Amino acid sequence: MKIIDIKSHVLQYKLPEHLRFSYSQGWYDSRTIMILEVITDEGIIGWGESLGPAFIHKKIIEEVYKPLILGKDPFDNEIIWETLYSSLQDHGQKGVVIEAISAIDIALWDIKGKYTGLPIYKLLGGAFRDKLLAYATGFYRRNIENEVEELVNEAHRYIDDGFKALKIKIGFGIDEDIKTVKAIREAIGDEIIMMVDANHAYNASNAIKVGKRLEEFDIFWFEEPVPPEDKNGYIEVKNNINIPIAGGEAEFTRYGIKDLINKRCINIIQPDTCAVGGITEFKKIVSLATINNIQCYPHIWGSSIALAAGTHIGFSLPNFPNCLYPPDVMLELDQTPNIFRNELSSSPIIFDDGIIKKNNKPGLGININKALIEKYEII
Repeated sequence: MKIIDIKSHVLQYKLPEHLRFSYSQGWYDSRTIMILEVITDEGIIGWGESLGPAFIHKKIIEEVYKPLILGKDPFDNEIIWETLYSSLQDHGQKGVVIEAISAIDIALWDIKGKYTGLPIYKLLGGAFRDKLLAYATGFYRRNIENEVEELVNEAHRYIDDGFKALKIKIGFGIDEDIKTVKAIREAIGDEIIMMVDANHAYNASNAIKVGKRLEEFDIFWFEEPVPPEDKNGYIEVKNNINIPIAGGEAEFTRYGIKDLINKRCINIIQPDTCAVGGITEFKKIVSLATINNIQCYPHIWGSSIALAAGTHIGFSLPNFPNCLYPPDVMLELDQTPNIFRNELSSSPIIFDDGIIKKNNKPGLGININKALIEKYEII
C-alpha cells in the first residue's frame, strides 16, 4: 500500500454575534480548522487535523511535506514522522511545523486502522478501560449582562447533561476570577470536580495569589497559570500553592514535553494530539510521563477528528500510578458551539451520563461528512 495523494482543506465559518466568546488571550468570532485526507492506492483514506493557524499548516503540508511522503507506505509512520521532522528541524522544533506533522500522522493511524479493521486504541496496544470520565470545558466570556449569573446557569446545564467534572476559564483578573469560581462552586456543591484554566494569563507572583485564594474551592487542577516559556514560573507556582498544576497543550514533541516533566514544572501533562506531533509522538510522551509518575490527560480542541484521536489516546493510556484503584483518565469535551465538532462526522462519540464509551469501529471510527467540507471550505 502506497500514499498517492494528500488533500488539505481549510474550513471556516463566522460565529453569529451572540455566540462569539473570549478566553484570557482574545476573542473568537469564527471557527477555522485545517483537516486533510491522505489517500492510498488501495482506496483507503485517512483523516487528520492540526491545531493552530490553518492557512500556514496547509502551505507547509503542500509545499514541504507532501513531496516527501508520496509513494511511502502509511504503515511506516515512524519513518515518515522522522523524515518530516528532520526536514525542518533546523527551523522549527516547535509550533506550526509540528502541528502540520500531527495532521499527517493522525491520518496515517486512521489508514492503519481501516486497513486492519481495528480501532486505533487497539493498534496502540489495547484499551486499559471501557469508559472515560468526560469533563466539560466552557465558561468562556461573552458581552452579556449578569455574566457571573449566566456562568452559573451554564454550570447547571452541564450537570443536567450528566457531566461530573467542569473546567472554568479564568485569567480575567484576580478578583474577577475568584468571584466567578466562588459563585460556581457555591451553586453546584462539593461533589462536582472543578478545574480552572488561565490560558497563561498571569506571571508567577499573580498566579500564586490566584492559586492561594482558589484553594478553599477544592480545585482539581490549575491549568496553564503562566506562559509556556516560563518553566521557572511553573515551578514557582507549583511549589507555592496546594493545587496540582497542569499544562503542556502549548508544548511540542517529546523534546519539549521532556523539559516540563524532568524539571517537575507540572503535576499533570496535557499534550494535544493535533499539536504535539500526532499519535506517534503522543505514545513517546506517555512513556516519559509514566517513567516520571506524572498523570497524563489529552487536551482536545477542534473538530470531530481531533476529538476521535484524543479519545483513542485516552482509552490506550495505562493506569498510572498503577494501583488497585487508579485515578480516572479524564477527557476534555469542549461545549462551546462548533459545527465542525458536531457535524463533520456522522458518527458522534458515545457519551452518556458523563462517560465516554469505546467506539469499536476501524481507525478513528468516524464517517466524514464531505458535504460539510464543500460548504465551509475556503481554500
